[in-house]
Amino acid sequence: MRLFRLRVVAMSTEFELLHNAYLLTALTSVTFGVIGSFVVARRIGYLTGAIAHSAFGGVGVGLWLSQTVTAGALGFGALARLLVGGSEEQGSALCAKLGALIRPVPSALFFAALSALVVDFIRRNANEREETLLGALWALGVGIGLVFIEKVNGYASVNAYLFGDVLLVSRSDVWFSAILSAVILALTLLNFKRLEAVCFDEEFAELRGINVARQNRLLLLLTSVTVVLLMRVTGMALIVSLLTLPAATACRFTKRLSTTIVASIVICLLGSLLGIKISYCLNISTGPTITLVVAAFYLVALILRPIRELLRKLRGVAS
Repeated sequence: MRLFRLRVVAMSTEFELLHNAYLLTALTSVTFGVIGSFVVARRIGYLTGAIAHSAFGGVGVGLWLSQTVTAGALGFGALARLLVGGSEEQGSALCAKLGALIRPVPSALFFAALSALVVDFIRRNANEREETLLGALWALGVGIGLVFIEKVNGYASVNAYLFGDVLLVSRSDVWFSAILSAVILALTLLNFKRLEAVCFDEEFAELRGINVARQNRLLLLLTSVTVVLLMRVTGMALIVSLLTLPAATACRFTKRLSTTIVASIVICLLGSLLGIKISYCLNISTGPTITLVVAAFYLVALILRPIRELLRKLRGVAS
């Protein structure tokens, strides 16, 4: 009886510590499954990597700008004093409030959306090799992020943005993610048939009167917002894995996009929850753990599909 009570207390403590992480995972898994299925169907996983690492530049700029405004440097202090009527104390207080409002995530969202538009332009107009330009965009984003993070006074944990830190999410992070997820899902539902047509056959979509360029641009923008959501779960370095592996796992057993989306959501949710549980019990990094769990699901799918096809053939021969 005492052991049972201890287990109940331990489970209660765990839920209290991780309820924001579980809630964030449940909300975002739907978005990851939906957009990830389109990314896999459209075969733009490599574009997602470029967008993700460009968003890291926004993280660095956001951290630096927040500290710069708070300190009143680069003329922000003088501007604040001008706005409040010349009082130095009031100007410093205004700078502190404005600096607290500047967060890395909105800055990353801006950089991600901008890089999505750049990627779309490169795909349609660039004369250079596409992979070379995407590699340059990838390196540019990481370089900008690291340079600005080095300018931040004090210690700024890069690991939290590179590899995720879902165990430390706040209720405001959950609300922010819920709003972004709702916007992504609403736009996806409104354009589902058009996006599906473009993903599988661009020429047929054009014959049906669908603006293919606009739908491609929309998909990249939706992917960029999803990338920012993934930042808190797996971090920038592992975003592509969680965005593509669940959908790739589902594609081993079905070719219908709607079925793939449902299966991808389930796989992403189970993998994320299991990864959080394992990382909490073993006291290891959450983002890489989630990635390893989802990768294990994919490996199992690689093994099971040939076995299933072999059994089907054997049943056909036997009948």
